[in-house]
Amino acid sequence: MRKNVLKFAVAFPAALALFASQAFAEKVSITMLETSDIHGAISPYDYATDKETDNGLAKVATVVKAERAKDPDLLLFDAGDCLQDNLIQEFRFEKKNPMINAMNALGYDANILGNHEFNFEFKTLQKEIKQFKAPVLAANIYKKNSKRFVKGWTISNVKGVRVGVIGITAPHVPIWEASAPEHYNKMKFTSPIEEVGTVLSEIEGKADVLVVVAHYGLKGEFGEHGMGDVAEKFGDRIPVFFIGHAHDTVNQTASNGAVIMEPGAKGAYVAKVTMELDNESGKWEVVSKKGELLPVSKANVEADAEILALNKATHEKSLQIAGKVVGQIKEDFLPSLWWNGLEGIPTAAVQDTAMMDLINKVQMDNATLGGKKADVSMAALFESYSNLEKGDFHKRDGVKIYKFDNTLFAVRVTGKQLKAVMEKQAGDFFNTAKEGDVTVSFNEDMRLYLYDMFAGVDYEIDISKPAGSRIQNVMFRGKPLSDDETLILALNNYRFGNLKSAGMFGDSPEYRDTSLAVRDMISDYVASHSPLSPECDGNWKITGFTPAPEAEKVYELVRAGKIKVPSSANGRTVNVRALNVNELKAQGLVD
Repeated sequence: MRKNVLKFAVAFPAALALFASQAFAEKVSITMLETSDIHGAISPYDYATDKETDNGLAKVATVVKAERAKDPDLLLFDAGDCLQDNLIQEFRFEKKNPMINAMNALGYDANILGNHEFNFEFKTLQKEIKQFKAPVLAANIYKKNSKRFVKGWTISNVKGVRVGVIGITAPHVPIWEASAPEHYNKMKFTSPIEEVGTVLSEIEGKADVLVVVAHYGLKGEFGEHGMGDVAEKFGDRIPVFFIGHAHDTVNQTASNGAVIMEPGAKGAYVAKVTMELDNESGKWEVVSKKGELLPVSKANVEADAEILALNKATHEKSLQIAGKVVGQIKEDFLPSLWWNGLEGIPTAAVQDTAMMDLINKVQMDNATLGGKKADVSMAALFESYSNLEKGDFHKRDGVKIYKFDNTLFAVRVTGKQLKAVMEKQAGDFFNTAKEGDVTVSFNEDMRLYLYDMFAGVDYEIDISKPAGSRIQNVMFRGKPLSDDETLILALNNYRFGNLKSAGMFGDSPEYRDTSLAVRDMISDYVASHSPLSPECDGNWKITGFTPAPEAEKVYELVRAGKIKVPSSANGRTVNVRALNVNELKAQGLVD
């Protein structure tokens, strides 16, 4: 949506002069801003934890308006995943979606479809697309008639320069929504690197400068090229790439000079690129470009009054939904949030807990196939802070321990298939233990929400062994699980789609979609068993690891804040490297 630079109140001579200065300017500066992965964060509030936050669209708006005051002609893009999480999905049936209403008020120039936009009913998505005032783009989504689902690109005229904006969506929606193909209407999603090449031929001669806005990360998934690869291939023709999906913060330059930007998630940053162009040669050419990440979180940014006012009713209703008491918890379900009191090592990831057992129990009770209940279940810890605490259990607490809108599936597996799934989803999550380690650590390339814990079988994870051979002593109903044993496995739709696409269940697995929301089942279980006491069966444990004798010295240093448990550079994966006493001695931190 282009903002009109010339107001009707401006006198004709002044307007004509301004038009002439832009039309015949030899040098022009263009500002572009990007948000991505807002995930329902409008007001600065997290309804799952019942706490104020320092991010969200209302705070983003303050930054955007400050930048617009400097350059009224700036372009504003969103790279997708705005309509899911933080209870925003509860409002998707309203006449006006609150998130879209707020984004329209902020004046975006293009919106890209993210993969989470396909989590719900296809008719709902179609309705929401019509609500956006700005063009909704996704060049790599095709209907059955081979026509694009939405526009692939658009042109914005900025100060006499034709800026072509190309939209790209993560291509793996058919994998992630394999359990509900009606969500994406069985459309075709093509490769980003191939589709950008296609668009380049379509847009040839129609734009003076090109920009890609993509809901896809720097690195690809499932063997697909990531946007880093796309920038390396096409950066000589496309100087700017705004990306999203990975929730990373990125400000880097490809080898060909293309700028690649990603602003994190939920409005933590606003990505900014300033391009300088001149047309001394008779056509517009980019002479310089600069990328910046404008901080929103931890920057004392005030929330914008206009966006807060627009969202007031939704905010108040969200508080009511989240705050509804549905049951009672007798005791905390985790012995402590952090293992051994070491902040950064989630207890529920390194030992069996009542919290994860509850999720798996609920899944096993509700997943049926052929009239029989599930024998085993798998579930992940989505957030390191997840816990069930003594006292009232609110609606929001279901969100806290089960973040996503997943539904429950049942699939028939053999013992051999189950052990392979366990190896992939549990064994591969850990780093191999080495001499001197005093903590267990996690594979940096495998996010916490991809690591599953299993119920219905007893097993060990031997981290002294290499990845691929860590799952040991798998027992089912008191006996070693044989390869040809058949079982019913309970799991969520997302995990089913990923594993089915990877061929983990064979060519034609027998399965059932219960269509039941896991999070709602958890809340219902608490309500019907209130007051609920924690129960943990201790069916799995980590082996092949014995902390070095000086472990307690190291633990005390962590508790005192003198040593930190390492996390990934982007902060998305905790505990990525074991604390090792030999390394700490070499650094002079341990005697």
